[in-house]
Amino acid sequence: MIQSAGSASSHVLSIDDMNPIFKFNKNGKEKVLNATGLYHLFIIVITMPFWLVSMGVLQWLGDNIEGFDENRAKFDYSGKVWCRTYLKWTDCYPEIAGDVARLQTSTQTTQTTTTIEDNNDGACLFVANHASFLDIAVLCCVLDPVFKFIAKDELKKLPGVGKQLVGGEHVLIDRTTKRSQLRTFKQAITYLQNGVPIMAFPEGARSPDGRLMPFKGGIFSMAVKAKVPIVPLSLANTHAVMPSAGFVPVQSGRGKLRVFVHDEISVEGKSEEEIVREVREALLSELPLDQHPLEEEEEELGS
Repeated sequence: MIQSAGSASSHVLSIDDMNPIFKFNKNGKEKVLNATGLYHLFIIVITMPFWLVSMGVLQWLGDNIEGFDENRAKFDYSGKVWCRTYLKWTDCYPEIAGDVARLQTSTQTTQTTTTIEDNNDGACLFVANHASFLDIAVLCCVLDPVFKFIAKDELKKLPGVGKQLVGGEHVLIDRTTKRSQLRTFKQAITYLQNGVPIMAFPEGARSPDGRLMPFKGGIFSMAVKAKVPIVPLSLANTHAVMPSAGFVPVQSGRGKLRVFVHDEISVEGKSEEEIVREVREALLSELPLDQHPLEEEEEELGS
């Protein structure tokens, strides 16, 4: 049974309850690998080669046949297929609820857009809470329209994921340089104005304990600049299935993982403070209590 929004119960496991087979340090942090994790690694090893080959073929076709893959939609869809297959085979496919019809409408609108100039029909800024590395795969089960992630530049080093982000021409940001941040802003605005949705994590980093963190500045100004709505997505319990201590997921996602698609939020005539408040309220309304900020953190945000 899926944990209801606002539920006081928690699916988070202690290290002992994870029944680790291996413990090791990665970048100075303890990681664990249990039997569930070994099964995940097995599925990744046997499926990733097909994903890599499909990306290679689609990239070659897109590079050599004009008009074959507009906005790298076909290339990106290979990643969505892999994510969905991986999550289904590992019993981690999420429940999807809320305004799912809106995503179907976006798919039809985006795919039928033939003119680029002054046409951002169907475009929006998707935003979600970020509590686990599993979030990316989970989101690929929900977002059927062609869309582009705003992701950390360092992710391009990861096998599979890096090739998908670079080959799919997603928006990669290096937060250590202002030049990269400006380039990222301009690239995202261009996508939105061309009718391609953007997917961003307004917290700017993964929450170490799953609780919603303060938002970084600048994310919502993209929606204001491009005059597109914001669609919040609440991701429940990804932090429990694949916590920061897990090298890969440590337990089944069945009855735990859930994505709620909220109604779009218009940015017209609103200040950034108003937009931030509406997005946070939407995200929190469909998250379990163990993903809500502690009271003192909320008080600081409201002060």
